[in-house]
Amino acid sequence: MIRNVAIIYPNKFKAGISCLAVHILACHLSKYRDLNVGVYFLENYEKIKNFDAIFITLQYENDYFNAVTIVKDLKPHNPNAVFVAGGPCVMENFYPITDFFDAVIVGEIENSEVMLKVINKEFDVEGVYSKHAKKDKVKRIYPKKLGVEDYPIYQPSSEEGAYGKAFLLEIGRGCPRRCRFCLARAIYYPPRFRKLNDLMYLAEEGIKVNKVNKVALIAPSVGDYKYIVELCNFLDEKGVQISPSSLRADTLNDDLMRILKPKTLTIAPEAGSERLREFIKKDINEGDIFNAIELAKKYNVEKVKLYFMVGIPTETDEDIEELITLTKKIKKEIRRVEISVNPMIPKPHTDFEEEEFDLSSKKKIKYIEKALKKENIKVEYENFNSMICQCVLARGDEMLNKYLNCKNPTNFISALKKDKLLDKYLKVDKMPWKNIII
Repeated sequence: MIRNVAIIYPNKFKAGISCLAVHILACHLSKYRDLNVGVYFLENYEKIKNFDAIFITLQYENDYFNAVTIVKDLKPHNPNAVFVAGGPCVMENFYPITDFFDAVIVGEIENSEVMLKVINKEFDVEGVYSKHAKKDKVKRIYPKKLGVEDYPIYQPSSEEGAYGKAFLLEIGRGCPRRCRFCLARAIYYPPRFRKLNDLMYLAEEGIKVNKVNKVALIAPSVGDYKYIVELCNFLDEKGVQISPSSLRADTLNDDLMRILKPKTLTIAPEAGSERLREFIKKDINEGDIFNAIELAKKYNVEKVKLYFMVGIPTETDEDIEELITLTKKIKKEIRRVEISVNPMIPKPHTDFEEEEFDLSSKKKIKYIEKALKKENIKVEYENFNSMICQCVLARGDEMLNKYLNCKNPTNFISALKKDKLLDKYLKVDKMPWKNIII
């Protein structure tokens, strides 16, 4: 008997089509001959009727509101379906969403039968938390090595996506660096990189099957891959455009810049001062940053974009001034400079998991914006309520389930304020995620 299974990205198509997890899940489930697998987004999920299993991948906490709406909309039309959540948000802390799902999968599904078992309504298995088979601790599952068997060669893409029409090539998972604030470092440990020959094979097949001439290199730190220059040379010889997801300033060199020819160079100092970068173990100094700027000038980069955080523990006014000074110094070297600055979100499983969210970050961001506006430097930042919401959901407990019936972050925060609970969640009095063994 054929069973119908849906994979849902709980946001718009243009965001979901560039999410590698969506393609991995579809590829993984398609190997089972008795499953008919479809991929859905906000625009088309209402087509799902009388399905047997519905998987929702949660990549961002603020997608919880869409996810809850989707579940509530679909349950009447799919009375026998098992509803399942997964993704990095589930790995960090699934407790705020447990009421809406039959099960959550904690970990990475390659080389595992966990998804099939959940479809079969087997919940008492490793890597699964379920209200139907509650357990005190849940241990993350993950493949020890990344190969080619479960990798999605076929990947529908769109010009609307973050990378345009491109083949997504995951170089590695996890990060070898030490950044104390980083969730990816924690939940995807240990860092694992694919073999060069495997990557060449996947790229060649992916380009051919999907009829694209662009490859997006996916990893927390692309430049840390031992054979990155060899891989880029291989792709360059194929006449393929290369788009790296992220490059650290201290991994840039002539070989990479000559091949990549970026129009925009993105650098993430994270903190403006050397002291604060050392404190968060970012492990790049001002020399690394300006070496990258010199390379940008040499290879005619049109724009430099910088990513910063504020509200970092131990931060002072002097650190904020140094952020402004650093940005101004870079502007003297490059005509077009933009910065993105947002509050640090203390995440579970990181060194800062117990830190209080810094509400004064909003004033700091406005101060930075005002100081840099005079220099014709564009300053971008997220909606502040959205960032507060992200922090609360990342570290929340089961009590938050009922508040997810709010339609958006603003209503969610208003409801928490009304019940005098917001302060409780901006600080930490308990850590439910300690039951998740990463």
